Amino acid sequence: FRSDEILAVQSQLVSGMADSAGLEELFCRYGASEEQQRLFYKMKKLTNMPAIFHTHVDDEQLLWAILVGSAELSENPTASDISVCERKIEERLRNLEEAERRFKWFSAQWTKPLMRQLLRNWFCGSLVICPELSASSGSPIQFVREYYGDGIDYPRPEGQTDEWKQFQIELYVLMARSTCLAYPMATSKGIVSFSDMQDFDWTKYDMESKNRNSDITQLVPNRLARMITFHPDEKMDKFYQDMGARARKKWGFEQYATFADAVAGEHGLLPEQLPTFVGGTYKVDVVECLKYLFRREPEALALMEETYKEMEAANEIPKPKHME
Repeated sequence: FRSDEILAVQSQLVSGMADSAGLEELFCRYGASEEQQRLFYKMKKLTNMPAIFHTHVDDEQLLWAILVGSAELSENPTASDISVCERKIEERLRNLEEAERRFKWFSAQWTKPLMRQLLRNWFCGSLVICPELSASSGSPIQFVREYYGDGIDYPRPEGQTDEWKQFQIELYVLMARSTCLAYPMATSKGIVSFSDMQDFDWTKYDMESKNRNSDITQLVPNRLARMITFHPDEKMDKFYQDMGARARKKWGFEQYATFADAVAGEHGLLPEQLPTFVGGTYKVDVVECLKYLFRREPEALALMEETYKEMEAANEIPKPKHME
């Protein structure tokens, strides 16, 4: 062999070893099972896929689709179970083209207006994820104080323009993507939602957008493993009862009358401490939580810190009573 040919072979071997080590680290970080790893290698070889599969879907994005698509696969699956699972995953991967077309899943970027709204939301207790407070399963928990008061900039129906609705979808998608990056267990185990509904306002709630985008979880790898709510009003309570036990179990939905009831009913899942804004004793540092959320996105992290400083200097950080 010529020296240049030998160097080329050595380079390929080193590159292959690096790729293998990188995948081992990726599988370990996400806790991928042997079956999920096998699915990864099989899906990686798919043909006749949309162009975006080859240009935008890296190993981590591929693994997200596999983890979410195989979430219901049993520990000892049959050949039929695996076949169904493979079809689900392939469909998810094909759906990423639609996710980019409708929601800019790959190309969307954090902007200052979006970051300002994210800061307002989190400082009002909306969809806050704290790295210190996870479920016993390893799932990150989104803590929610449903709130439509001063500071969060949630308009009444007449102010919910098409532009506002598009803005809210962009914010949701970007936060979903950042959550996937920051919390491996978000895709591996799914997210747990823990919501205090006492300040919910049906007159402001944008149900039309929720229904219009109801398929979004089939397009992006944002999986809700369990939804826990408490302090429901009569309308919520009726919805819960009408849903039926089988449907509630399927969707992981559980509703309680009070915070104490929710803690008792979910004692095996929830951490010992819970945020003050949902009834617990743990004081959440919102900025530190956001730093953790953006720790793998340097530009978004810098934008968050810059935007926070500007809002703090202008006294624009909301301070609702439940966040004291």
